[in-house]
Amino acid sequence: MTSPINYAEKSVLIVESMPEMRGVLRSQIGEIGCKRVVMSGTVKEALEQFKKNSFDIIISDYHLPGGTTGQQFLEYLRTRNVIGRAVIFVMVTSEKGFESVLSAAEHLPDAYLLKPFTPDALRSRLEGLLKRKQRLAKVDLLQDKRSWDGVVLACDQIIAAKDAYMVDALRIKGSALLASGRAETAVEFYRLMLREKSLPWAKLGLARALHMQGDSAGSEDILSDLIEDSPKFMAAYDVLGQLHTAMGKHDLALETLDKAGSISPNSLARQRAIASVAERIGNFKRVETALDHVIKKTKGTLLRESEDFARMGNALSENGKITQAVTLLEDARVTFQNEGNNPLLASVEAIVHQKAGNASKAEEALARALDTGEASALPNYVLMMVAKACLTNGKPNQAQQFLKVVVQNNPDSKDLHNHVSTLLKQHGAESLVDSVVSGGIQEIMALNNDAVRRARAGEFSAAAEILMDAAKRLPGNMLVSSNAAIALLNDVLQNGLEPSKIRKAQTLQQAVQSHSPGYPKLGEIRKLMVRVRNKFAPVPAPKKA
Repeated sequence: MTSPINYAEKSVLIVESMPEMRGVLRSQIGEIGCKRVVMSGTVKEALEQFKKNSFDIIISDYHLPGGTTGQQFLEYLRTRNVIGRAVIFVMVTSEKGFESVLSAAEHLPDAYLLKPFTPDALRSRLEGLLKRKQRLAKVDLLQDKRSWDGVVLACDQIIAAKDAYMVDALRIKGSALLASGRAETAVEFYRLMLREKSLPWAKLGLARALHMQGDSAGSEDILSDLIEDSPKFMAAYDVLGQLHTAMGKHDLALETLDKAGSISPNSLARQRAIASVAERIGNFKRVETALDHVIKKTKGTLLRESEDFARMGNALSENGKITQAVTLLEDARVTFQNEGNNPLLASVEAIVHQKAGNASKAEEALARALDTGEASALPNYVLMMVAKACLTNGKPNQAQQFLKVVVQNNPDSKDLHNHVSTLLKQHGAESLVDSVVSGGIQEIMALNNDAVRRARAGEFSAAAEILMDAAKRLPGNMLVSSNAAIALLNDVLQNGLEPSKIRKAQTLQQAVQSHSPGYPKLGEIRKLMVRVRNKFAPVPAPKKA
């Protein structure tokens, strides 16, 4: 199972601002037997260490200099893939209050220790964590590689052993089934878990799997019951908020996220989610409140993002606070000087300066916003903001181009289509609604249908070429991308092995799975992949991203 821990081999990073406490931690780690220890007094120093070292264990104080918390440091490391799942992160704090502990736990440190603690207490905690990491080493590695089918198999081996880590493996297996888009299998798995015991994590997983299958009502019922039974299970609020948003129930989404925010107000991700939902319903006062919290909390920290300033500037503008918006955006230009051509920030600048009567600054900012390179690669909300900047500055034809990309990337999203229509109407461009929305959908469906007709006629190469070209222009259109992968694989089955076509199909498959794990056509792609493997084994592995 697990072998004895050799602490001398473990590399440890201690992040602590107080020299005397660093010395105490260094001494305690030494007593355990760790010899490879690096100490940092600031987050900046710690990040420099990651450029030249890798670490098995990170021990960080909760209160770090410059306003950054250990929670924010952990969030930065995890979300930017600075560390993998095998790295242990231990939070050290003197805070016994519920709020601080809960906020830290939401970003999942492996453990937290309350000061003061003894070397024996530290050893005991680390030993348990290291044994767990040792047992789950293969699973963690496969998760980092996003090899979800491999994760499921590795978890099954641990589950079959029925050892102390079986529950960990069960939880990870369920998450891997969801990540791989195997919704039906995930539903069966979670229902089996719940027949044994009422487990909050299994209820949450079942809700996500049902939503993936299209059973939004069933998912909503489970999440509502879960919140009633476990009112401090924060992930349930976040998933229910996402579900309500996907269902177009934005008022309910905002209400749900606000409830979570009242319980745990320090989650930056949740405040940003609140702002995003509030934007969709035009509640810019709520956007302003949420982002004001984020901007204040991230001041002087690693987690300060230009997007927060852009969206805050837009909210201030909508609330008639033009002078404040101008000041905020001027500060952002200094703070994010390396993002001068950021299309979101530049778009909001163009809007705000136009409203402030700064025509030349508005024109200059709009030029930067339009210098986006490949517009189809931008997220929908960025495309919408660029279009809004064009409309505000009297360029409806250019706005139309960006909005058509939004529609064609999301041909089935009625809610998003309504959002596009509303934006055009609010800026006096109602005459463009039909050509952008209906025309955009008809155009992409005609292209897809042409490719499907060719595929049915056995002209897989021609179909693949048409769809690949469309997929490059519209990477967010799951129908086009999945049909392109299907055409490529059928082309290989019909006309012979071409590794480049298989790699293209694998890349498209991964993109669809990442964007929409439950997308129905993923099952067809998987079956074709099996047929290709059986006919041409071994199949070339996909290139690493």
